Amino acid sequence: MNIPNLNDILKPGEDLPADEVMVAKTFEILKYSPHGQQLVNFVKKKGINIKVIATARPVAYLPEKKLAYIGFNINNPLSSSRFILTLVGVLREAQQEAAGIKLPDLHAPMSEHTKIGVAKYQDKVWYMCTVAFELNDQLTFSEYKFLDELRKMGHNELLDLYIKQERS
Repeated sequence: MNIPNLNDILKPGEDLPADEVMVAKTFEILKYSPHGQQLVNFVKKKGINIKVIATARPVAYLPEKKLAYIGFNINNPLSSSRFILTLVGVLREAQQEAAGIKLPDLHAPMSEHTKIGVAKYQDKVWYMCTVAFELNDQLTFSEYKFLDELRKMGHNELLDLYIKQERS
């Protein structure tokens, strides 16, 4: 059960490995989470292509059903846990799309955009919390500090709600 630390390949100032290597390492880790494994299976079944790109600030987006991007500044790469959680988030968005949960037409009322957009966002972050908890409970991944990373990503409120529900 010797999973290489993703930080070993995401070091500031060093050349990044191929996209496939970073994604493969992330998938190795996600397989230790039932919900993460579900995402890995989904990606393989749907043939989703994941690209890692250089951007000024961290970003993840899904321009089409079978194409996901994760971008970050290569001189200051994301932490391992943030890379994993960011990938989980964008893949959850792909699952939403595949299930027919899409944003409304551009000309739809703002209230409809808000209602659906917030629901999609909350679902995505809730899924990220679920994977983070599943991995955080394993000694193998204790150095990743997934819950701390969710807080650094600004998901305090939903994480607190998630923790409260888990304790009930």
